[in-house]
Amino acid sequence: MPPIDDSLIVLFAVLGLVFGSFGTVIISRVPAKQHLGGRSRCPRCKHVLGAAELVPLFSYLLLRGRCRHCHRSISIIYPLIELSSACLFVLAIMIGSLPLPSLLLAFSLWLLLLIAIIDAQTQTIHDALNLSFITVAVAHSVAIGRVQIAGALFLALFFGAQWIVSRGRWVGSGDILLGAGIGFLLGGFAPALLCLGLAYVIGAGVAVFLLMTKRATRKSHVPFGPFLAAAALLTIIFGDRILPVIIPGLL
Repeated sequence: MPPIDDSLIVLFAVLGLVFGSFGTVIISRVPAKQHLGGRSRCPRCKHVLGAAELVPLFSYLLLRGRCRHCHRSISIIYPLIELSSACLFVLAIMIGSLPLPSLLLAFSLWLLLLIAIIDAQTQTIHDALNLSFITVAVAHSVAIGRVQIAGALFLALFFGAQWIVSRGRWVGSGDILLGAGIGFLLGGFAPALLCLGLAYVIGAGVAVFLLMTKRATRKSHVPFGPFLAAAALLTIIFGDRILPVIIPGLL
């Protein structure tokens, strides 16, 4: 793989910060069914934010995490989302090296981040985000010349069967679409299977932690979307090294 130009990495990092900032708007407004248009406001005093207060990450640091008008603290979740988005964009260019496929991969990971956060907060995966994710994931597959439906079909059928059997009690319809999008992003059956296994391992670990710390009970519902998103990211990063070891016959 040819070396990546440092300027391209910087460009992707800046794009990640910008879209991370937009992502905070999506995360706060989409679950509340609010329009994405309009000026951003302080979540506490509702004062309209100026341009100097909207610079991703740096505004938060310069203002020391407080609103310039009411001086009350601003949730650290905002800069963390912006920083995470920047890291995902940089990861995408490091993995893909070519600008267009890398950009599509970056947008796919960005959408996965938003889906995971909203699902963790509201236990809901919105169709608009899922459909956007599927579209970008398919476009990425086309860009790299690896359009495969086996992984998407496997994950969609897996969650679809659970949804039918449980009548929507075990998983939601959003998990079906999310699984299909992840399947398109990962490609074949083997990486989709690895992703599913990792998601259940991560989910089991988190569930045990929540039970031990009494932050949840056996009757609590823990959304599965964040685990799927984390497992998809791990599969993208480490899948090529893990798959030949654990399921060589499926490659």
